[in-house]
Amino acid sequence: MLTDVFAARTAALPRYREAGFPDPHGFGFPTVRARGLEPVALAILDVLLSRASFEDALDSAVMTPAEEPDLYRAPVVTTLSARTVSILPAVPTDRLIRLAEDWTRHPELSGLGAESARDWLRQVQELCRSAVSSDSLLFVWNCL
Repeated sequence: MLTDVFAARTAALPRYREAGFPDPHGFGFPTVRARGLEPVALAILDVLLSRASFEDALDSAVMTPAEEPDLYRAPVVTTLSARTVSILPAVPTDRLIRLAEDWTRHPELSGLGAESARDWLRQVQELCRSAVSSDSLLFVWNCL
């Protein structure tokens, strides 16, 4: 599964939806690429960052701007938790590796090493910072 995190302004969403949610990078949105980060993995990250309940984090991880998404007719676009967007940028660089280690201990992230996770988290931190300053929202593009 491809799992890209991207930033988009609200005004761009109707055009993006009409286009069928294509690859966000190709559509011109700032994007951080990933593989295999299913909504459950992103919910775990949300829990680690915010201490939200897993149920609340999972509810956030599967929220979508599409009506009745069909997971078998990918791509599916979901939102990146507002908690993650607000908390992740505040994690100091020296604590990011510990967060990555804690995150990759979960079986949903098997095969993703802590250093790779830390590098991805660092990129998403920057995307969160730029999205907030440009009044954009963050989304996750999932494609099988």
